[in-house]
Amino acid sequence: MKPQGIQMTWVVVHDFNQAKEFFTNTLGLTLVSDAPEYNWAEFSSPAGTHIGVAGEAEQCPVKAGSNAVVCITVEDIEEAQKEFEQKGVHIVGTIQEVPGHVKLLLIQDPSGNYYQIVQMLK
Repeated sequence: MKPQGIQMTWVVVHDFNQAKEFFTNTLGLTLVSDAPEYNWAEFSSPAGTHIGVAGEAEQCPVKAGSNAVVCITVEDIEEAQKEFEQKGVHIVGTIQEVPGHVKLLLIQDPSGNYYQIVQMLK
């Protein structure tokens, strides 16, 4: 795996719409992507960093109030998954795809922290 950078972190929230209000009006971040059908939004700062906001989902073990997930962008997520498997990394679930946008793979470190491996599709 050859990391291309850490460009985003994300958090899970109880109330998706309330969170969008908080990140824009309270924190002053700019809403750059809004996909309510996936309970997902992205915000940017003037420095160009991003934070993603996700509503709680049954299939995701990350719960609101006790999380922040570092996203690591890779060129080829399937190759990264093979390398993680060979190295004994705990992989949570399978590769998920938001068509035309990203492929995602959730992993855990030995301490139980989550990391989202991301392959951009566009």
